[in-house]
Amino acid sequence: MPSIAYADTGVDRFDDTPAKGKIDSKFVPGYADKDSKVTVMVELTGDPVAVVEAETGSLSDARATQIRAGLKKSQDRVKAEIKSRGGKVLSQMQSAYNGMRATLPRSQVRAVSQLDGVKSVTQAPVHTIDNTVSVPFLGVPKVWQNTGYTGTGVKVAIIDTGIDYTHADFNGKGTTAAFESAKAKNYFHPADWVQTGLSVRVKGGYDFVGDDYDANSDDPAIYTPDPDANPLDCNGHGSHVAGTVGGSGVTADGKPYTGPYNNSIYSNTFKVGPGVAPSVDLYALKVFGCEGSTDVVTEAIDWAVKNKMQVINMSLGSSFGTAADSDSIAAQNAQAAGVVVVASAGNSGPNPYISGSPGVAKGVINVAAVDSTASFPGATLSFDGKTMDAINANGVDPLPAGPFTIVNTNSLGCDVASFTAAGITPGGNQIAIVNRGTCARVAKAIFGQQAGAAAVVMVNNATSYPPYEGAITSNPDDGTPYTVTIPFLGVRSTDGPALVAAAGKPLTLAAKPLANPGFKGYASFSSGGPRNGDSGLKPSISAPGVSISSAGVGTGNGAAVLSGTSMAAPHVTGVAALARQAHKSWNSNEISSALVSTSDYQNLAGYRLTLGGGLVDAKQVVDTTVFAIGDEYKVKGGKVSEATLSYGFAESSSTFTGVKKLTLVNKGSKRAIFVLSNVKTSQSVASSVKFSKKIVVVPAKSSRSVWVTLKAKASSVGSSLGGSDQFGFKEVSGNIKIATNGKGTLYVPYLLVPRASAKVTAKQTVVSTVANPNGQNPDVKVNGKSTTSPSPTAVKTTE
Repeated sequence: MPSIAYADTGVDRFDDTPAKGKIDSKFVPGYADKDSKVTVMVELTGDPVAVVEAETGSLSDARATQIRAGLKKSQDRVKAEIKSRGGKVLSQMQSAYNGMRATLPRSQVRAVSQLDGVKSVTQAPVHTIDNTVSVPFLGVPKVWQNTGYTGTGVKVAIIDTGIDYTHADFNGKGTTAAFESAKAKNYFHPADWVQTGLSVRVKGGYDFVGDDYDANSDDPAIYTPDPDANPLDCNGHGSHVAGTVGGSGVTADGKPYTGPYNNSIYSNTFKVGPGVAPSVDLYALKVFGCEGSTDVVTEAIDWAVKNKMQVINMSLGSSFGTAADSDSIAAQNAQAAGVVVVASAGNSGPNPYISGSPGVAKGVINVAAVDSTASFPGATLSFDGKTMDAINANGVDPLPAGPFTIVNTNSLGCDVASFTAAGITPGGNQIAIVNRGTCARVAKAIFGQQAGAAAVVMVNNATSYPPYEGAITSNPDDGTPYTVTIPFLGVRSTDGPALVAAAGKPLTLAAKPLANPGFKGYASFSSGGPRNGDSGLKPSISAPGVSISSAGVGTGNGAAVLSGTSMAAPHVTGVAALARQAHKSWNSNEISSALVSTSDYQNLAGYRLTLGGGLVDAKQVVDTTVFAIGDEYKVKGGKVSEATLSYGFAESSSTFTGVKKLTLVNKGSKRAIFVLSNVKTSQSVASSVKFSKKIVVVPAKSSRSVWVTLKAKASSVGSSLGGSDQFGFKEVSGNIKIATNGKGTLYVPYLLVPRASAKVTAKQTVVSTVANPNGQNPDVKVNGKSTTSPSPTAVKTTE
């Protein structure tokens, strides 16, 4: 089965198209064919179950059913109106979101938005699916060993491409035959697929769309969901994510690992390492087909609330997300109702304001990706009196020494013909040089082996080494199974010319571990914040997301290696499950705030706040009895909170000033002492932070608040008039360091996005061309200094 390693990307794809928030020109007749259809979210007035529950506390099943019935009755009236206008309702939701997903003729969108009971009509957001090293990197095995917490009894919803529940990582039968058999079913009985004597790991779920679905297709047969009860993954992404959250692990002989879970288990060899919370109850909510995009995420969030999930993972998103997107609203409501919601930041790169929804929703933990691998398998290439380092991208061990004859294909290596045309022949003992681009990286190794090459070297398109791929078992471009056994090596772009110049000469290989220069740093693909629309602080936390090995779909018991913020989010989701088990009485806002305020930015290399908050700390969040709450957002029926202080966007010609409340919480049985100080980021412009109290004593099982005042002079930001950086992103940022009396150190990040406005007065006297026949330019005084107008004007004015 194909893995998510799309053509010439280092990560799984993440849609760059912004999700629309309000009715805009795309919906207005005249801008497009008025009879063409658009998929919309129709939000109705009235509170969904999640909002009522947040306001009143836990609801009985009977009361929740009553609320849903009342909302559906109101929806049905609007549904009839939509049908009469040539539209079709595709789904109805009442748990996390009171509304419907529908298709409408563009000409009818405005009319539907004005119907009684309709709150808004917005375009349905479209999303794409953006452990043996990463789990120990986070210190999780020590948590298992010291506390016994492995996520037992915690219900986690994986909103993704489904889960391969036949895989040994989930105690499945662990054969490709079992996978093929399950694929032919339209139902899911968990016990049918579990190995005898083992527990069911994937407890349930639902397929909202069917295998052929793709929201971006122009074919109604493909973009129309075809749901059924079988949430089996046919893509790979969801299984990989679920394995990181809570896979049991697969032993070297391909059997499900059954424990124990402690710090010493890594003396064993794993085919697939255990996930962060290897005893959680997993639920597969399949919102993607075998490939493509989705616009049914809101329905899945609604299902998760209705079925009382405790944690949601969404490794998906729409870039340039806002808190007003329908799925952001549903995610926010789910958080308020008691579900810890975790989502990936996106894979669109480090530029500001790209971070995606629903991860940018208020209260949702938005996760950036970092690199947790200290070194990779590597090789030393010796040729023509030179030596060169390369990454052993598919980890072939042992490496054949050679010698090989260097053959420069002068191509991208995207088909067998590219190799044969360059002279590659079976048995020729040749090493083929190709360039990165167009097709999937691993496809070049497949085509090289099929042509007869003894090894393939790819020259990267950057000065860094290309990514580690792991075992290559299929071509991700078309899903064709194929196992690569020859070495697939990668060199930097700067090393390519020397290799090419040595064409025809012998080359030998020797194994050599390759230090990872990106270790502990942000992944180059991880999407930058802050939140689009209001400059809210996102992403809020960081976790490993580069070259992560987890369950490989359809392999029975094999692994797949993927990179992306999609791989980072499930690490945090797993830690959230451990925290829910450790702190059973804490609500979702408290768990989320504890996760973020116990994370540590000092464990990151090249830290930049707008790229991601501190590295998640499993041990501290499980052990802690203290945490901090920053921003609190009132939502209808309750509130959501975050352990960040977002001062938003401000424009001033003198001084930027903001005041925020910071709440210090002590859940312990003894008093706690909090000592506050400010640590500015290296990117911050000059500023000052003052606290209403620097030392705060909080009694047992209590909380106290502190006011945090931030100030920055406009002169430290720079003028918004002229200069090469007049529209550049500036920030006032840092972390409030909170030392405690033996209870660990907390960090609360803060952010203000300032733009200085010029303090300019101008007076211009313009002389008419009749009185000024020679066209002399008039005199202009700006802030009392003379300058010259660029051209004469025919009217006398004063401005």
